[in-house]
Amino acid sequence: MVISFFYTKNMSLLIIEGARKSGKTYLVQQQKSLPVFKFDFNSNFETWEFSKNDEIVHWFGLGKEVMLHELDNQGFLPKIIVDRGILTNSVWGVFQGRITEQEAKRDLINFSKRGFFRKTKIILVEGLYEQNRNKDIWDKDDQRREEEKGLFSSFSSLLLDLGVDIEVFHNNMDLDSVIRFKSKVSQF
Repeated sequence: MVISFFYTKNMSLLIIEGARKSGKTYLVQQQKSLPVFKFDFNSNFETWEFSKNDEIVHWFGLGKEVMLHELDNQGFLPKIIVDRGILTNSVWGVFQGRITEQEAKRDLINFSKRGFFRKTKIILVEGLYEQNRNKDIWDKDDQRREEEKGLFSSFSSLLLDLGVDIEVFHNNMDLDSVIRFKSKVSQF
């Protein structure tokens, strides 16, 4: 049996990025147009007993990103939404002190040179879910949200300069935002 999505030449990865509490996952869960891949980072983090600022955590995440984009470029993936991707790995590498900002920029440039963005669109979600939550081991980092947002902004600008298809989506945490997001996904 031949699977019809092999060797597609169109965009196939729609990566949803953004700072914590921007409503990324909520928006992704509201759409039903595309399947969603969300790497279970927290379970893997706990299984391998990483420390938050271990450099190896960055390389672990980067390895996942390289494999995902290699599979995509070789035609093995259908159109999918990816809830967090290479941008998050770079931002959090710097944010947690695993790598420097220069190293993160080098990774993004190398990612681009390898052609890993050629079938990718990135949507950077901006918004703020105001309520406190008890989600995961990273909750304490919510206090540093402005720093995280600054890194997303800086790295997104670099990606734009590299010709990556990236756009900002303003999430107002309302029904209109959900409708706009679903419409954007359906056009992908």
